[in-house]
Amino acid sequence: MMVKQLKRIAIKIGSNVLTRRDGTLDVERMSDLVAQIAILRTRGIEVVLISSGAVASGRNEITPVKKLDAVSSRQLYSAVGQAKLINRYFDFFNEHRLVCGQVLTSTENFGSRTHYLNQKNCMETMLENDVIPIVNENDAVSVT
Repeated sequence: MMVKQLKRIAIKIGSNVLTRRDGTLDVERMSDLVAQIAILRTRGIEVVLISSGAVASGRNEITPVKKLDAVSSRQLYSAVGQAKLINRYFDFFNEHRLVCGQVLTSTENFGSRTHYLNQKNCMETMLENDVIPIVNENDAVSVT
């Protein structure tokens, strides 16, 4: 029996995996996950990383000047947290001589074939150039 070799996988990491009980970003776990992804890359497997965690990452970085509704607070925390999150990933992948890039998406990106294909092309181009796409919902502009 011939076993088919994986060529590409998607890995989804939720906020609950990336945050500690106190709500802070678990950088040790992030480092371990990146190390495991690096092993997959050495085996020739392309990886698309789908990572949550921007809101949790930003929550500890800023205190709103006034009480915000749920949507506004999520937008604020994710805008700050996404920068922190992607920079951490960039540094961790760099330790393994790997490059990652950010792909922020929203529901609207799946609303038309043109938008979907544009996003798909972006990630395929990244993978062809040995860049690991890190995909996350663009919570900073999302309202749901």
